Amino acid sequence: MDRIPEFHAAHRIAFRFHQSVARILVLVASIVATMPVVAAAQTVGLGRIVVVGDSLLAGFASGGLVRRGRMGQRDSAPALIARQARVSLPQPYMSRPGFPPPLIIVDKNRNGVLDPGDVRRRGRGLGFRSQPGREPHNLAVPGERVSTVLDAVKVAEVVGNVIDGDAKGRDIMKAVILGFPLQEDAVSQVRLARDLEPSILLVWLGNNDILPMATRTDTGAGSTPADFGAQYRRFLDALADTGAPMVIANIPDVTAIPVLRRAAGEVTSCRDQGVVKPVATTDLISINMDRTLLPEPPCGRVLDSAEQAFVRQTVQAFNVEIGAAAVDIEQRRGIPVAIVDVFGLFDQFHQSGVDVRGNGSLVLTTRYLGGLFTLDGVHPTRTAHALIANAFIDAMNARFGTTVAHVDVARVAERDRFVRSRFQPTGEPPFGLIADDEDVVDEAFGELEARGSELIDDLKHGFKKLF
Repeated sequence: MDRIPEFHAAHRIAFRFHQSVARILVLVASIVATMPVVAAAQTVGLGRIVVVGDSLLAGFASGGLVRRGRMGQRDSAPALIARQARVSLPQPYMSRPGFPPPLIIVDKNRNGVLDPGDVRRRGRGLGFRSQPGREPHNLAVPGERVSTVLDAVKVAEVVGNVIDGDAKGRDIMKAVILGFPLQEDAVSQVRLARDLEPSILLVWLGNNDILPMATRTDTGAGSTPADFGAQYRRFLDALADTGAPMVIANIPDVTAIPVLRRAAGEVTSCRDQGVVKPVATTDLISINMDRTLLPEPPCGRVLDSAEQAFVRQTVQAFNVEIGAAAVDIEQRRGIPVAIVDVFGLFDQFHQSGVDVRGNGSLVLTTRYLGGLFTLDGVHPTRTAHALIANAFIDAMNARFGTTVAHVDVARVAERDRFVRSRFQPTGEPPFGLIADDEDVVDEAFGELEARGSELIDDLKHGFKKLF
């Protein structure tokens, strides 16, 4: 896809973003300074944690969702937080091989090096809810956006669409996570969160509202900050009906994830409507890109420095909206809120890595298979989830006076098979590494749609378990 014409004014837009973001940050900071402090730990109970979010809190990794694996639902940040707090967190666990099955490395030529097409999905099988009769408290749905979180789905309708062969992958995912135990009414994360009467909410949403800007290298793919802010306020206002305190994470810079690699001299030019344009070594291109587009891909598949700055500034503007919405919900509805600065956390990962042992002997990076991201180059590893869990714990302890201990990151890293992977590239990963040239979440939904016949049998089996 070629660059959108209006992007040629990106540098001017960048300046305007800096000015507007700075003004709003000053405003939000002044309001936050006046927010009432929740002094007593007993005012916030951890006995009934409820999670609302997207794939990151769901434990989705390497393009799939499964209870146990190299990175599974049981390794997610919410699961780790619950263990540290010594409370139960029922999850919508998916049986093997996964829903859909995660990507794996298929080293056909056994050369121990990642070649194009070596990262692919398992050929057969589809998991399902291993305990469909158990009510989950982790309601996070992969692919969920701020613009869709209030949308409800009816399980019976989705099942009918699966049988007819025209179900949407997003609806299938949402129905299987939220629709069991069998729900007669339409279900959404917010609706179920209200019913669960949480003592505290862990919230991380908005990543998918901007991720396509990076993964599709399309700066026009996301929402505008104004639209995002309005939708986020509606979302938090609806969630505030639970009356529960919230721990809310903001959004990381999506241009710093390893699904994007530097052109690094392998691509030196691109085509824009027949015109050849230069590509800098630091320009970013998706590792999913079909190799048939080489050596001169469409310029729309390249994220240049101005576009990278535009995406990062859009993320910052979104985070300003998240902060302002949190202030509003605290002041207007009386809901205590703790903010988790994931943007700052991931910036630190990207700039200096993570010295896991504190002595320089094991430093993880955001490069492909550098220990912090799984095979899809988008979703975190066990170790990264431990670091995210600790960021949530720090924010929660500081705001609410709780005393939850940190996850032992070094211990998690020792058991993380994505740490010190023998397949970690010495330089940039090859183009076409992942067999499908598609956004990882969209591709996962496509898999659910394509494997509909297998899903029908699993749905029948799931229904049998209920009666």
